[in-house]
Amino acid sequence: MFLYYLTSFVNGFMNSVNKMTNVKAGQCFGAAKGSLINYLEATFLSLALVFMTSDPSELAPAHVFSVPAWAYLGAICGLVAMVLIIVGTLHTHVLVSSIVALVGNLGMALVLDYVFYGLFSWQRVIGILLILLGITWIEKMKTAGKAAD
Repeated sequence: MFLYYLTSFVNGFMNSVNKMTNVKAGQCFGAAKGSLINYLEATFLSLALVFMTSDPSELAPAHVFSVPAWAYLGAICGLVAMVLIIVGTLHTHVLVSSIVALVGNLGMALVLDYVFYGLFSWQRVIGILLILLGITWIEKMKTAGKAAD
C-alpha cells in the first residue's frame, strides 16, 4: 500500500513541475502553442514507450479504431486541463492554482467515487471545504499585506 501512496505523492510532485514548465511555455509561446508543445512531446515519448514495452501492431489503424470512444476522453480532458492550467497559473501563483486545482480534483473524485463505487462521506466534503477555507484565508492575508504596504 505504501508504494501506491508514494506513487501518488511523486505524481503530485511531477504535476507541479509539469505545471510550471507548461506555464513558462505558455508565457513564451501562448497557451495554445505551449499546450501543443507539451502534447507533441508526450506523443513522441508515448510512441517510444509503446515500441519499447509492447507490440507496435497496437498502433495499427484497425486496433486504434477498435478502442472505445470513451477511452479518448482522457486526452481531451488533459488538453483542456493543460490550457486551463496555463491560463490560470499565469494570472495567479503556482501555489494558489495548485490548491484550487486540487479542490477541483478532490471534488470530482468525490463525485466519481459515488458514481462508480457508491462511496460518499460528509467528512470528505468537510475536508474539501476546509481546504477552500484555507486558500481563502491565505489570499485574504496576502491582500491585507499588500494593502498595508
